[in-house]
Amino acid sequence: MADFFDYLNWRGDLSFDDVPFNKIDALLLAHVTYSIFDGVVPENFTEKKTFAQVAKDFMAMPDYEERINIGFLINKRTAELMFKCAEVERYKNVELCGFRNIYNEEKVEQFAAVTYIVNGKPVIAVRGTDDTIVGWKEDFNIAWQEQIPAQKDSLEYFKEAASAFNGDFVLVGHSKGGNLVINTAVRCGSELQKRINEVYNFDGPGFATDFFKSPEYKAVEGKIRSFYPGFSVVGMIFHHPANFEIVKSDGFAFWQHDAMNWQIMGSNFINEGKFADESRLFYKVFNEWIDKLDNSQRKSFVETMFCILEASGAKTNSDIEKDALKSTARMVAAYADMGKERRKELKKILSLFKDVIADDIPIFKPLVLERSLKK
Repeated sequence: MADFFDYLNWRGDLSFDDVPFNKIDALLLAHVTYSIFDGVVPENFTEKKTFAQVAKDFMAMPDYEERINIGFLINKRTAELMFKCAEVERYKNVELCGFRNIYNEEKVEQFAAVTYIVNGKPVIAVRGTDDTIVGWKEDFNIAWQEQIPAQKDSLEYFKEAASAFNGDFVLVGHSKGGNLVINTAVRCGSELQKRINEVYNFDGPGFATDFFKSPEYKAVEGKIRSFYPGFSVVGMIFHHPANFEIVKSDGFAFWQHDAMNWQIMGSNFINEGKFADESRLFYKVFNEWIDKLDNSQRKSFVETMFCILEASGAKTNSDIEKDALKSTARMVAAYADMGKERRKELKKILSLFKDVIADDIPIFKPLVLERSLKK
């Protein structure tokens, strides 16, 4: 099976003139954007650094060892991939600029983006959900908020980039980043929509059904390209676009979400024929359930679930993993303090999550254990 590193070995000596920017390049840049670029990649759009220079400066940072360990849910080889890009002809002269990283616990806001100049053209890559509980809560807030803060951040970022550069853009995003780039393309206005060539959504959570019926969505629908692994969980939360590719991944269960596990052949993905049964059932049951709730009920569900998670005192999945016993005890105690009806409703949906995430995501582990969900 072949991955990003194989792709760079195959295509790394070929320029973007020789082999044009494609879906594999889009996913690769979306994934590299998980790198901790703070203080390395310029925040403005006028100053730029090549991949080669970014890799050199990244390695020289005093907190280098901390930067390469970017959390439980982000592949540990992400920094290695960035360094590999810095070595190969195809990527080493790609320029990086406009790095933004916003994190606000009070506002429940997690957003980051980088603009890559590929063969003279800007590619905006928006980071997906990181290791933080805030990042995960913001994902679920999509269920009841008209616009989550990260969606607003992404839209403003694109407008600023559009003022800084001439010509057209490509927008790419993995996980929550996929949701953000679709939302940006839909809500940016007709003039900016004309400047978007393609939008790449890689296993991003979706939207309410009405979103896809809007004239703004219809205006860019033909530019949106969506991709999901065979065993998709994140991409099955809320409704996804009608047209998509299913990609073969050698990750197990939830870990198929990790782009490092997506399988590549040349400049294409290796495709699956259909979603896994577990993904299709999760998509059907979860969305049928949430579609029946009014907005206040959706908000209540999200607040209830994350009230339990926040009771752990942890800020990240990694924190929970480090001290699982203490975190679990605190969450179970918070669950026990809830009223019977709230516990019953929460148990119903968390039992559904248990079937698709197993023990993969630390923040959900204590919540999906049967002993934690007693009435």
